[in-house]
Amino acid sequence: MVGSSYPVDNMKKCDMKYIVGAYATAPSLGSEDKILERSFYEQLIESIPEIRGLEIPFFGKEIHQFGSDFLLDIIDKNWENVLSCIPGSMSKLANNPKFGLASDDENGRAEAIAMHKKANQALHKMNEYYERQSVIAVQIATAPSTPVEYVSSSADSLLKSMEEILSWDWEGAKIVIEHCDAAVGNTPFEKGFLTIEDEVKTLIELKDLHDVGMTINWARSAIEGRNTSKPIEHIKMALKNNILSGLMFSGVSDNDIQYGSWKDTHMPFSKNENVQFFEENSLLTQEEISNTLNIVDLDSVDYLGVKLLSMPIDSSTIDRRVGLNSDAVSILNKVLGFR
Repeated sequence: MVGSSYPVDNMKKCDMKYIVGAYATAPSLGSEDKILERSFYEQLIESIPEIRGLEIPFFGKEIHQFGSDFLLDIIDKNWENVLSCIPGSMSKLANNPKFGLASDDENGRAEAIAMHKKANQALHKMNEYYERQSVIAVQIATAPSTPVEYVSSSADSLLKSMEEILSWDWEGAKIVIEHCDAAVGNTPFEKGFLTIEDEVKTLIELKDLHDVGMTINWARSAIEGRNTSKPIEHIKMALKNNILSGLMFSGVSDNDIQYGSWKDTHMPFSKNENVQFFEENSLLTQEEISNTLNIVDLDSVDYLGVKLLSMPIDSSTIDRRVGLNSDAVSILNKVLGFR
């Protein structure tokens, strides 16, 4: 039952599979070396048999820095992937602060809808390439960032955008809002998108007629609250309204030289027994993961995954890039009681 609470240790043992946001760990974030990039993915696939699919970034036109075909050739045709429109949204926001599905500026909102139309086309291309439904969910964000001078957003604008987006054929993929941190008081924000209350309100209005939901990224909720209890609060809110679709684990620190203080840098997991790759200052400990998963019935959510960044971006070894993901999956397996 959605929202049930029970010890993770009592979960039924099964063959758990995960969504891996591999692009955040990939060499292509800081390198143009295609051979290195392909080697990373080959080793990742070999090291993590629990990959259900990838969180695939839509950058506004392509799903990879080397062109969509590069990644299409790497992805296992049987995977069930998640397409994230957030990288494209952040790129557009850099040039137009009024860009976003929740923007009260009609031109900014129209630009966001046009970008998501291209994401829809990218999804169709993927499914055509693999001759099957290869995307189970499409993650969207409620940009623009506020408070920013001359920029405003609202649940009403988001609802209008969502209704248009949901009129398109997504070939079975669920449209999910990935909650990013909202601005709280005078605290500096990372994304500053709509409040989770406005996002939930919008999804409630849509969910009876459309296949919609919400994804919680552990770090992004922790960043909003400046604490490790905010992710639990956000998950409980989504569960209460029967809209929790996905749960992604990224870490964060309140003080780290490389990953920053409360920065949205997809910090790896904290130190754990029998793992080689970790970040000492990460707040995403095994205890926090266990506390989070204790309130979620995994049979009621669509996907569970990890998204991690390897610092330094331009000089991390392939072993570290792959190992961070592999060790994170091993920690999740341990928490869930799988051996």
